[in-house]
Amino acid sequence: MNVMINDKSVELQKKDRKIGSEAPAVKLKMLSGDEKVIGMMADKVQVIFTLPYSHSLNEDIIKLIHKHRDKTNIYLISSDEFFYKVNKDYSSKDFKKFSIKFGVYINDDICAKSVFIIDKEGEIVYKDILPEVKNNFDINKLNSEIQKAVDFKRKGHIHENWMAV
Repeated sequence: MNVMINDKSVELQKKDRKIGSEAPAVKLKMLSGDEKVIGMMADKVQVIFTLPYSHSLNEDIIKLIHKHRDKTNIYLISSDEFFYKVNKDYSSKDFKKFSIKFGVYINDDICAKSVFIIDKEGEIVYKDILPEVKNNFDINKLNSEIQKAVDFKRKGHIHENWMAV
């Protein structure tokens, strides 16, 4: 996939993660200094934004975070300083590892603008990689997709002890 940056088309590097595929685990250093492993099975739905610029985080995204923060873990990963005050436990500038594993890596300085929704079972249920880093997300669509992931109930047998040998 290609994205536009500074009026130039750039091919995204590494993996192309598909909807329905298992999300890889990525260990990130958060702004708080703690390390977290994100992107795999979790107790809540995960919403992961990659943001190329400080101003990529806008009021619409902030409102969305506040609306869904009780039932989801929302992570902000940026290749730039954050313009807005962010929750340091859920925000990171350690974008390279994540962007390489999730297919939104442009180069060592910047990542594509994207969002991934990962259900509790660790499956990617939604992704949106914007074709131009200056574009904004469709907040109504994103809100709907987050709600759908939160409300989803698996049918059939679920292995509670999935790591047992």
